[in-house]
Amino acid sequence: MTRLSLLLMLVACVFMATGIVIAQEEEPVEAPSVDVADGETAGEGVESMGGATIRGEVIDTSAEQNPIEDVSVKIVDAGSGQEYLVTTDDQGVYEKSGLPAGRYTISVAKEGYGDRIGKSKVVAAGGEIFDRIKMREKDNIISFFMKFGFVFYPLAICSIVALTFIIERLFTFVRSRSRIGTEQFIASIADSLRKENIMEAVSTCEEAGGPLANVLKAGLLRYSQAQIEERDITKEEIQEAIEEASLLEIPELERNLPVLGTVAVVSPLFGLLGTVTGMITAFTTIALEGTGDPQQLAGGISQALLTTAGGLTVAIPCLIFFQLFDSWVNRHMVEISQVSTEIVNQLIVGDANA
Repeated sequence: MTRLSLLLMLVACVFMATGIVIAQEEEPVEAPSVDVADGETAGEGVESMGGATIRGEVIDTSAEQNPIEDVSVKIVDAGSGQEYLVTTDDQGVYEKSGLPAGRYTISVAKEGYGDRIGKSKVVAAGGEIFDRIKMREKDNIISFFMKFGFVFYPLAICSIVALTFIIERLFTFVRSRSRIGTEQFIASIADSLRKENIMEAVSTCEEAGGPLANVLKAGLLRYSQAQIEERDITKEEIQEAIEEASLLEIPELERNLPVLGTVAVVSPLFGLLGTVTGMITAFTTIALEGTGDPQQLAGGISQALLTTAGGLTVAIPCLIFFQLFDSWVNRHMVEISQVSTEIVNQLIVGDANA
């Protein structure tokens, strides 16, 4: 179950890290009407004379609003369901003439851009309407992370540090697992002590491995040394040996956990810093140039919020693994304390009976 939970956590981290890049599709938007040059026409079932005309252009979402050519434009008659296909020219312009009067929906698509569907347009017989649609180029890895600005670098460092130490701690805890089940290990040690065979108990500890076995081994060796020297040994002396061994084992389990905790706290702060600086830039632009293009303003704000999403994407899995590793350390500490006390008592009682 532990391995399954770790696998599920790693899969969740991968999906969280890639989820922001995937969610880049835009919502449908209606465009304002302006005059523009004639475009290329195509389609089927078109009336040759006296029909309505739908014209428009397709541009990108950059500040320059560059035209996009070779965009597939689909004009659908809402009443009959008839579809008409046209393609934008090198100026991003399209036109379809000879259409019957009615309500039409215009959608655009091109590889490398997010598909867009505009709002319905009503055209009268012999009339003409114009529709402008903006398309956003899909982000690749490089262009996506460029939106983070200067905050990208500390977030990248935090993500690398978090991933490195998560993997390192996973290997450490897997390597520290006992090769013998805990219950079987304790039963074997107790059986050896009942037979007063200390070296057999030491061999069992060496065979099992792990923090618990190493700590008990130190106490058993101290007891065995006292027997060899033919002197009495106190409970405190055995406990002292066990505590000294614990000081070597527990810090090894806790190593690098403070780093993970720090990354989990700092990453959202870096993301918030990027959002604040991005909002300052956006409102400075409003103060200087006004709100002439709300869509461009909303795009700038959404990019500023990406830094917060990035910080949370780093911090959430980091915090999950930190809590998981910390619980494992606490479990080992409790297990060492309980088992060592039981073994020490058994040693002292056996020595007293002898």
